[in-house]
Amino acid sequence: MPPRSPIRTVVLAQNLREFHAWCRETATSPRDRTVLYASGPHALRGLAHEGICIVRYGDWWDRMDRHALEDAIGWLIHHRNARLLEVAHA
Repeated sequence: MPPRSPIRTVVLAQNLREFHAWCRETATSPRDRTVLYASGPHALRGLAHEGICIVRYGDWWDRMDRHALEDAIGWLIHHRNARLLEVAHA
């Protein structure tokens, strides 16, 4: 059995700059192993453990892969009891 991922928070942001803005607002290091910037739907694959918190930040909805991300998020919420949070852009 592969080791469990330490990721607990997945951040959906339009780009890396917005992810870094979220990190500054929450006083979180972008290098924190418990935080993941969802650079695409592929980044959400393999998050098989429960207890993940998904944060939508800023203009995440303006991404080209938004629909694929929403499908992946729906699967995580339904099958892995992930929580979805809405965070307004500062």
